[in-house]
Amino acid sequence: MPRASVSGQLDERIEGILAGRKAGRLSGGAELAGLVRVAERLKGLPRDDFRRRLKMELEGRGNMASTAKSTVQSTQNALTSPRLTFKDAAKAIAFYQSALGAEETFRFEVGGQIAHAEISIGGSTVMLSEEWPEGGRLSAETLGSSPVWLTVRVNDVDTFAKQAIAAGMKVKRAIQDEFYGHRDVILTDPFGYTWTVFTVTEEMSVEEMHRRMKGLTTGPEGGRVPGTEGPETVSPVRAGFHTITPYLIVKNAAGLMDFIQQALGGTEMFRVKRPGTDLIMHAEARIGNSMVEMADANDDFPPTPTGLHLYVPDADAVFKRALEAGASMLNEMTDQEYGERSGSVKDEFGNNWYIATAKGASYVPEGHYSITPYLHPVRAPQVIEFMKQAFGAEEVFRAQSPDGVIHHAQVRIGDSLISMGEAHGPYQPMPTTLHIYVPNADETYRRALAAGAESIMPVKDQPYGERSGGVRDAFGNRWFIATHLRDVKP
Repeated sequence: MPRASVSGQLDERIEGILAGRKAGRLSGGAELAGLVRVAERLKGLPRDDFRRRLKMELEGRGNMASTAKSTVQSTQNALTSPRLTFKDAAKAIAFYQSALGAEETFRFEVGGQIAHAEISIGGSTVMLSEEWPEGGRLSAETLGSSPVWLTVRVNDVDTFAKQAIAAGMKVKRAIQDEFYGHRDVILTDPFGYTWTVFTVTEEMSVEEMHRRMKGLTTGPEGGRVPGTEGPETVSPVRAGFHTITPYLIVKNAAGLMDFIQQALGGTEMFRVKRPGTDLIMHAEARIGNSMVEMADANDDFPPTPTGLHLYVPDADAVFKRALEAGASMLNEMTDQEYGERSGSVKDEFGNNWYIATAKGASYVPEGHYSITPYLHPVRAPQVIEFMKQAFGAEEVFRAQSPDGVIHHAQVRIGDSLISMGEAHGPYQPMPTTLHIYVPNADETYRRALAAGAESIMPVKDQPYGERSGGVRDAFGNRWFIATHLRDVKP
């Protein structure tokens, strides 16, 4: 009987290996022996778990997570991890490594494309793959957006967000402290996905969350828990006021009230004198849809005149009346390239009024009120950072020169804006006093102190229906932090 060919012997031997038979003597020499050793090393590949995973992936309905050998009876249902689709998965992996500190843990490429990959962020897995249009798998880039938001819990959201933003993520909503005990930020990546990153600052019960939510004035529920809109639900912002109200502490507050009425078209709403004197302890005036508070200065609270951006229907007329009422001109009326006609004056009590009429459907730009406080700090970035840490402010605009000087910036706190431009020329620092309404005065007071402010008045219940306290920040501004508790008749 003729000796089998080398190929025949190899086929026979491989069949024996797969069947588990012991190897016999080979007659094909060293060449055949080497091939058999390779076959023995490849025995069992691909593994059953890999074949199952690959089949499921190609069918577009499985996940590539490692699967231990198990019986059907012992398998448990489990939601493993989110799966994101990209035009270029490799680019996305590199970005997440830089922005989020992700670690690539698995990659399976087919024909030069990534059919499946996995990254780990803080120990949690996120799956990635590239588009498969014929199978209905499209990326957020192709669709234009994604309804899916991803959430990452971290130990220090401020540090984490700073790295993510530096790597190219955009801020959808700035870092802020939430009523339910989180400090979070909402970011968007270049691929169309949204990420909420948070740190737990306080553990609390659901009942406590509901209690705090009743005090909110913004958000999906508008600050109201459905079914609790009765008389017991009180807004933390006093009726007729906004989150931020300028508080003008000057010499001769009565004269200031007259100026506001005669020159600026304001209306006096309230006045109470200091006992035994004609000095104003507290007064309020309405201009347009905004309030201004004022008081006569004393040893405890020296004068803090400030800058105020005032929107009016006819800036020229108000500008003229302000000069006639004793104000001095800072800048004459001019049509501005940013869509306003404006000029500025300084009243005899030290306040700067930037009087403007916006061009468009309304004389007040969208998102603004009639009055916006205007600060002139020496270090605007540090002031903005303080407001973020203490009051959850969101920076909404910045115009900055190449050398880092901020010419104009705006931050939003609650429903209000604060504008600022760094001190220069005639516009020197004017530390101001602001009244800020918040859902929880005690908590905000503590955050302000932690952000570097000093206490000027501890938080306590006031006879006029507020719980309030005061701080002075490192830049000289005074903040009266208050939560409205009940309405009290004058």
